[in-house]
Amino acid sequence: MRAMSLDQLEAHSDELDRDVLGAPAIDRFCSSSAWVIPAARALMPARRSWIHRGEAGWLVCMRGSHASGVAYVEPLELAWGMACPLIGADAPALAAEVATTFAERRDWNVLLLPGLAPDGPMLPALLRALPARLERRFGQSTVRHVASLDGGLDGYLARRSRNLRKAMRAAARDAAADGITFEHVHVGPDGDAAALYRRILAIEARSWKGQEGVGIDQGPMNRFYALMLPRLCARGRQRTVFARHADRDVAYCLGAVFDGEYRGLQFSFDADYERYSLGGLMQLSQIEALAAEGVRRYDLGQEMDYKRRWAEGVFETAMLVVVNR
Repeated sequence: MRAMSLDQLEAHSDELDRDVLGAPAIDRFCSSSAWVIPAARALMPARRSWIHRGEAGWLVCMRGSHASGVAYVEPLELAWGMACPLIGADAPALAAEVATTFAERRDWNVLLLPGLAPDGPMLPALLRALPARLERRFGQSTVRHVASLDGGLDGYLARRSRNLRKAMRAAARDAAADGITFEHVHVGPDGDAAALYRRILAIEARSWKGQEGVGIDQGPMNRFYALMLPRLCARGRQRTVFARHADRDVAYCLGAVFDGEYRGLQFSFDADYERYSLGGLMQLSQIEALAAEGVRRYDLGQEMDYKRRWAEGVFETAMLVVVNR
């Protein structure tokens, strides 16, 4: 496999994304360039490139050094462990290539390889291909909540609980009676991604998250989305809904479409509008629009209690830990 820098990966990001589309049983959006490159640049500690491209696919990792002296290799994104660093359609061929790379390179002690579906082809292929001298362990798995958009908004709501449907109907009536409307914004390749982000951040600053210093308007998360959003807009993947009241933005719901699936990213609302259930209402407005354009699935992201009400399935991936003794 040929070693590459992060800047070189950036230059070949469209090729990586095409191969992500062909890779079985992975989190495609979170393994795509729009997620992993911003995460590497904004969220993760300083590391050196450990990116390789071979005949069968990609090994997309970085190498870091622990204070103890242990050299570790991990994906570009390990903030949540969503991304799969092994990208290729032919799992046995790619497993053979990366196993050879692991054996040939001696500059590591521990490999962290998340994003591997237990029932997918890559994990068993890799376990078979690894040299016997390398120790295999498993780390913490990652769970995402996923909903079907079959049947459009009506079909989606039919699969939710009676209490949730009743609550959303009441919330929709209250919001409409007070003049709250919803605006869908699709900024494309020729649009102004920076202006879109400014609208989002203005709401975030007035939200409870912004007021408590945990919103995306501050710190590494701000840079993460500042790097991600232009990439999404340039490829026509960004999907944003704004709730508006009296000619003013009062809430937003940001997500992205990739390979027929919608990935929810962030939503927030002005703290003065808490009583309107705007998070739920924006999600329903988003789902209606997504279903109309043919999107089939809604990935709500990492596991949280409230998401169980909004989804009917889970997608779980394992983390393989390889120790070089």
